[in-house]
Amino acid sequence: MIATAKNIILLLFFAGLFFQSCNGHDVYETKSRSLDSLSGAMNFLVNEVDKTDTVILEKAISRFGQYKQFIQQNVKDTVTKTEADFLQQFYTSGNNLESFSLNRSSIKARTSLINSQLEKLKLDVKNKSVSEEKLIEYTNQEKKEVDHLINTGHDQLQIFYTSLQEFKTALKGIEDLIKVRNNGQLPTVIKDTLSL
Repeated sequence: MIATAKNIILLLFFAGLFFQSCNGHDVYETKSRSLDSLSGAMNFLVNEVDKTDTVILEKAISRFGQYKQFIQQNVKDTVTKTEADFLQQFYTSGNNLESFSLNRSSIKARTSLINSQLEKLKLDVKNKSVSEEKLIEYTNQEKKEVDHLINTGHDQLQIFYTSLQEFKTALKGIEDLIKVRNNGQLPTVIKDTLSL
């Protein structure tokens, strides 16, 4: 799914570059098409980021926080190699999910900012209120920003899907570890309210 989305974004991005490089076209017309392609590619990324299941993410982060707190308070003795592996996987994937949640918001905010810059530049193109040289310079800057954002967004999506799967895999071992130290029970808040 991520590879297909990235291919579509790259196709839109390179279509914009194609329009830019066509000889014989008016620079303003060419840059207008290029800016439209950049907007399309970036907005496709935002749609992919928005498709991530917020409910599952919030449940995983909540469970991570509550289990982590229980483990820090109650697991003071030596653990087996298997338990240590589950703990490492649990902490790594849980921390990655928390980071993704923050980064997801940053990606959306950055996308909004770049979109507003692209819209202003499109207006300048429409009104021809910027010189051709400056237009080329500004468009190239925006392309770099969009490319960076798209790469960052795809990296974050990959982290989300991989970490969520690893988190789910580690849960059984973590829950067993908690039950051993809590009379066969999971912490009540988690057991009663959350399901992954």
